[in-house]
Amino acid sequence: MRNTIKNIIVFGLLLTPFVVFLVPSNMFFPFVAGKGFAFRILIELLFGVFVILAFLDKEYRPKFSWLTKSILLFTGIILLADLLGENPYKSIWSNYERMEGFMFILHLSMYYMVASSVIKTKEGWNKLFNISIGASVIMSLYALLQKFGEIKISRGAGAQLDGTLGNSTYLAIYMVFHIFLCLYMLVSESNKKWQKWIYGIIIAVETFVLYFTATRGAILGILGGLFLMGVLLVWKGKENKLFKKIAIWIMGGVVVLVLGFAVFRDTSFIKNSPVLSRFSVLSFAELQTQGRYYVWPMAMKGVAERPLLGWGQENFNFVFNKNYNPGLFGQEEWFDRTHNTFLDWMIAGGIIGFLAYISIYIALFYLVWKKDSPLNGMQKSVLTGMISAYIFHNIFVFDNLISYIIFFSILAYVHSTSTMLAGNNPVQSKFYTKTFSADSLNYVVFPLVVLCTAGMIYFVNVPAIQANTTLIQALANHNNDLEKNLELFKKVFSYNSFGSGEAVEHLAQTTSRLATLQVPNDIKQKFYDYTKERIEIKVAQNPNDARYLVFAGSFFNKFGQYDEAMKYLERALIESPDKQSIHFELGASYLGKKDYKKMMELFKRAYDLKPSSTESQIIYTAGAIYAKDEAVLREMEKIVPRERVIEDQRFLNAYSTTGDYNTVLAILTARLEKDPTNLQTKYTMAEVYSILGQKQKAINLINEMIAQQPSFKEQGEAAIKIIQSR
Repeated sequence: MRNTIKNIIVFGLLLTPFVVFLVPSNMFFPFVAGKGFAFRILIELLFGVFVILAFLDKEYRPKFSWLTKSILLFTGIILLADLLGENPYKSIWSNYERMEGFMFILHLSMYYMVASSVIKTKEGWNKLFNISIGASVIMSLYALLQKFGEIKISRGAGAQLDGTLGNSTYLAIYMVFHIFLCLYMLVSESNKKWQKWIYGIIIAVETFVLYFTATRGAILGILGGLFLMGVLLVWKGKENKLFKKIAIWIMGGVVVLVLGFAVFRDTSFIKNSPVLSRFSVLSFAELQTQGRYYVWPMAMKGVAERPLLGWGQENFNFVFNKNYNPGLFGQEEWFDRTHNTFLDWMIAGGIIGFLAYISIYIALFYLVWKKDSPLNGMQKSVLTGMISAYIFHNIFVFDNLISYIIFFSILAYVHSTSTMLAGNNPVQSKFYTKTFSADSLNYVVFPLVVLCTAGMIYFVNVPAIQANTTLIQALANHNNDLEKNLELFKKVFSYNSFGSGEAVEHLAQTTSRLATLQVPNDIKQKFYDYTKERIEIKVAQNPNDARYLVFAGSFFNKFGQYDEAMKYLERALIESPDKQSIHFELGASYLGKKDYKKMMELFKRAYDLKPSSTESQIIYTAGAIYAKDEAVLREMEKIVPRERVIEDQRFLNAYSTTGDYNTVLAILTARLEKDPTNLQTKYTMAEVYSILGQKQKAINLINEMIAQQPSFKEQGEAAIKIIQSR
């Protein structure tokens, strides 16, 4: 029975490398949610079976090392930080887009405990690593099909390869881990020539895939990791002179590659390469154009404000909004990560949580390099290179589900080799020697484990999965049966899951879209009423979250409920006083109320925060048109190019709304000069002529459109009748 239970666990662990391929089309955020739920359910099942095995056989009870202690310490501190954080619910559960939060950390710790306790032999770990490498080969083949156009890249044609991960950065670090895993197997476990050839070919293929992810952090990380590995192999590779020579060649190759690139970075070959050109522009000046340049200092302000235990996981948005740098305007509107894993943990857990996270790496390197480690010098060097590449990569991005799972697999392996294989078990409490009676196992342990496992699987996953798949159905077309869509939206919220936040946003978008379509008014009203109800509930649950406050204000603005919108937007401005988009949205509310003075105050404040922003220039100038502020118009005439006034529809709308039809005609005439056959421009011009009483000019334009586009005849003749009747 014990062997059967053990084999079940091992089989389950060997399934984990295939979680990466799950992309269920019937799920919201399929590249993330499918993998996240599958990993959670798999680990919950395995952990339940593992608990039974641990009670049956003391040999499978967890052994403690500094690495295990650091992981448990990190898990405990992050739980405390989450519970005391800004939004404990989101910190615990996360959302569909990320599928992290404390629930994920808990499952990683459970995975670590199971893997490190059950896989007790070198052969067992080799099997897991080889299966993971096999999965990476399948992933590489999938990515190659993307490269050669046989499979669509999720982010669009011509984009960086992303495999089944939906993000090129995620695929890149996945490849980095497996290239090093191949190197590890090459130096330690491949005794036959054909094995060396297979690992070598896999390394070459996966390096090719890594290159075409065009992910700078991962590629620079692997170069640095390989160089460090080479240095360590030269230093510690006394047991194998061949590998020592190879290490020297690797170091030399990295140096030549880097120096060669530095010399030729300005050549047309480099600049015309979609991949290499990304490296050629690396500079401090380029960093200043990236979100990280603004976001990292904002994050440090957040750390200074809550230095000990931070804000809790998934709460960087509060820091981002409060310390928003106006220089970021025009880039991504909402950041939920710092794009630096180490800063993310400082935000989530404060300095204490950050140190707990760092302690994992310290314990890892300690176990790898301690004198009585069963690992040889080559194994230590490759593992150190791997983790160093991972660390460097994480300086520039946030971590993800799959890379976390692989990282914790490495942690479990190192712990296993240091305790199980070395025969070192420092813990000798009664739990580790006690034998439990058959009655205790059959009538207490087994029923409790089954009950707890089933309960965890259900409460952690089932409602959230049901809400997720129902949300996809709610967004689908049901033969134009909008009542069905509304019913499905209501069903989503009935599950009371952590996906409600994303559901609210999509419900509001759907309702706003319906307002512009030919839909019965009673249907529009039902959608509006329910959306209003859900928005109010969400804001009440998250009263200090500027994102939901802005979302509410924007929604009410679209429906002309300006007083209601202002109520939320003014609160949002308190939470994020320097964010231009909030000033502009609130200004739009005052525009709707025709309070042009207050509108211009808000528009000017937003414009002054970043005068170089094209978007700010356009909105401020358009506002001045509505307010008929000649002084501002004269000022902005020197800044906003005439071409922009002609092309941007907002200027045309402003002049049209204020009745300045001469300027409207001038803009339309300029557009026709650039595009003489544009039917929409001609139709708009005909409408303007009609408003001005120049009926014949309007009719002539309509007839010209009919001659140009015969299919327009019926619509055109109807338009002519309307013009003649005025």
